[in-house]
Amino acid sequence: MNDNDERETIENRIRMAIETLGEYDLETDDIGDIIHEIADGCVPVYTYDILECAMNDNSLATDEPECGPAFDGTPTPVNIIAANIYERITQALWDYQASIDDADDINLKDAEPVGSTWGG
Repeated sequence: MNDNDERETIENRIRMAIETLGEYDLETDDIGDIIHEIADGCVPVYTYDILECAMNDNSLATDEPECGPAFDGTPTPVNIIAANIYERITQALWDYQASIDDADDINLKDAEPVGSTWGG
């Protein structure tokens, strides 16, 4: 394991969230609830970890989160960074899900009709 794997980064958190998303049956489960649950669970809770994520991506500390500050809602730097981490993970999960849906659409369009299952 190299040093980048051991540090808290938003990329590592997103990777962990996408791996977790893969454990769900996305055909039957409510994707919106799943994405928000996973994103919430992937936000670090320890101040050190939150600040380390921001140290590796300064925009986490400078962007204004759309959802407001995390945790108790107090606009402290740590709460703002945590909210930005949550939003970044949530967006990455939605983007990943959309790419899966797009790939499924392409596969269906490219599929060859077989026998009578396609009605032709």
